Amino acid sequence: MGSERNKSKVSFHTFAVKGFAYGNAAGKRRISRNLLPNPIGLCIFQVMMEIHAEELRLPPPVYFLSDAHLGAEPEPIASRQKESFLALCDTVAGKNGALVLNGDLFDFWYEWKTVVPKQFFWVLHALRKLTEQGHDVHLLPGNHDFRLHGFLEREIGIRTHRDALSLQIAEHKLFVFHGDGLLKSDHGYRFIRRVFRNPASQKVFSWLHPDLGMWRARGTSQQSRNATKGNPTEDKDYMEFALKKIDEGFHGVVLGHAHRPQEIQHSGGTYVNLGDWIYHYTYAVHDGQSLQLKRWFEGEAK
Repeated sequence: MGSERNKSKVSFHTFAVKGFAYGNAAGKRRISRNLLPNPIGLCIFQVMMEIHAEELRLPPPVYFLSDAHLGAEPEPIASRQKESFLALCDTVAGKNGALVLNGDLFDFWYEWKTVVPKQFFWVLHALRKLTEQGHDVHLLPGNHDFRLHGFLEREIGIRTHRDALSLQIAEHKLFVFHGDGLLKSDHGYRFIRRVFRNPASQKVFSWLHPDLGMWRARGTSQQSRNATKGNPTEDKDYMEFALKKIDEGFHGVVLGHAHRPQEIQHSGGTYVNLGDWIYHYTYAVHDGQSLQLKRWFEGEAK
């Protein structure tokens, strides 16, 4: 099953520590207050968050899933996640489809030079089985699994992406992005996101023994999951971003991160938030004609 891709920068968000500013290419909003002491006006810096969308074409059907956070949940949730995920992979194969994993498949993923987390052997085996059968599997980074340095591509056959996708399915163009950093209140997170993804920070973390690194990451991941649960009123920020993309010409927008499934029709387009694969077991399918949010029940798509 073939695919085509190249890179294009589609939008950006900025903020500054002195007098926070945030916005996008169309305009910026400013909060006129100093968040750090700056008596001589010199302690000013700006951090830009850019969303790079790679252009990709896939034949239908295409399945979308995000926020499984595999490795985080105790039994019996972990077993249900495993059984349902394996059944979904079988469905993708049976429908001759493609699978797009839209961030946070793993609760924590890191590739040391010679080590990867062993508890994910079962899911890596399932995904390699799909790719060996000729099915496209694509992985976008989330805020828990952005350390993608080639192992998944070389050994599993997954195609990994830096940020987002501008995805063409038949006559429809979709914007696909995990969604972290889109909230208007995410000022601090956007700064931390840039720090954590900086090559120097990644290099320093790689010096930790994997057992120590995993122990530290589990605590950080738990804090992040608690923060992500958030308030349902925050959904309006994701919706505002998605509807703007539809107004720009996309036929659909697929986000995750919020852990709250949504499907909204707007101006002939569809916005879907994928929810999660922990409690909701929601996912989306584009069959070449429409994008639909679905729920998985007892190993069978409904």
